[in-house]
Amino acid sequence: MKFTTTSVVLCAASGAYAYTYPPPSRFVNRDAKAITDVLAAVQTNIDGLDTAVKGWDCNPGPVLKASYGLVSTIKSGVTTVSASPNLTLDESLTLLQPVQDLKTHAQTLVDDIKGKKDQIQRDFECDVVRQTINDMSTNSQALVDATVSKVPAEAQDIAKQQAQGIIDVLNDAQTAFNAANCVNA
Repeated sequence: MKFTTTSVVLCAASGAYAYTYPPPSRFVNRDAKAITDVLAAVQTNIDGLDTAVKGWDCNPGPVLKASYGLVSTIKSGVTTVSASPNLTLDESLTLLQPVQDLKTHAQTLVDDIKGKKDQIQRDFECDVVRQTINDMSTNSQALVDATVSKVPAEAQDIAKQQAQGIIDVLNDAQTAFNAANCVNA
């Protein structure tokens, strides 16, 4: 009887040690936080630029300042993401919603810029807007590439597909303001 009781207690104890508890959620996303913080900063700058675009009259100064701020944030984001550790699959999943949100905000910005196209042409600002959009596109692609490189290999195709929505929005802006479609009046 003592052998049975002792063996049950030992088996129970060894089973308790063998069971691994999932880490607390505050640790699961620690590596993704750097990237989500970058995405949040980019989104904040997109919103700031959108506000400047909506208020654009004949002075492009506030729009240019906001656009330079956005490009700078994207560039520093590339550096931050590149220096961050690789993500687990679970951490990668936490990026889906921020990327979707970013796409929505980018689409709003592009729609608002396109809404100012007549004024941009009248104010002889097509070249400046075109160059700014090109800078945003180039640096955004670098941010996408840096972020996708942190996702596990088995999920990188999905990450690329998710990020492609943002790239498509920027490509639409490039087309709308290319030399054939935006001519200084």
